[in-house]
Amino acid sequence: MKRILLLSLTICAALFAEKADILDAKIKKSYGGSYIADVKIRHHDIDNKDFVSEWDILDQNRTPITLRLEFGPKPGKEVFESQLIGFRIPEGTTKLIFRAKCSKEGYGGKEFILELPRNDLNISR
Repeated sequence: MKRILLLSLTICAALFAEKADILDAKIKKSYGGSYIADVKIRHHDIDNKDFVSEWDILDQNRTPITLRLEFGPKPGKEVFESQLIGFRIPEGTTKLIFRAKCSKEGYGGKEFILELPRNDLNISR
C-alpha cells in the first residue's frame, strides 16, 4: 500500500512539475560589437530547490553562444525579467534560441526563437 501511495505521489508531482518558459526575448546592439539580451521568464519559484537557475542562448544549430546564471529564487514572482550584457553573436548566425533551466526540472520549458534580420547577417560581429 505504501508503495502504491508513493508511486501515486511521484506521478502527481511529475504532472504538476513546472518547467521554466521564455515568454519573450529581445536583443540590441551595444558597444564594441557586443549585444544586450532582455528576456521575460515564467516560472513559479518556490524555494531554494525549485527556481530558475539559468538561461542561455543557442544558435540555429543549437550550439551554445552564452549563458546567464540566476542566483536564487524570486519568490512571489511568476514572471520576471533578466538581462545579459556584453555577449557576441558568431558570424553566420541566422537565429537565436533562448531557453531557461529550472533547478529542479532542468530544461524543457517553452523556448523563444528570435530570427535575426537579414541585413545583419553579413556584418562581422
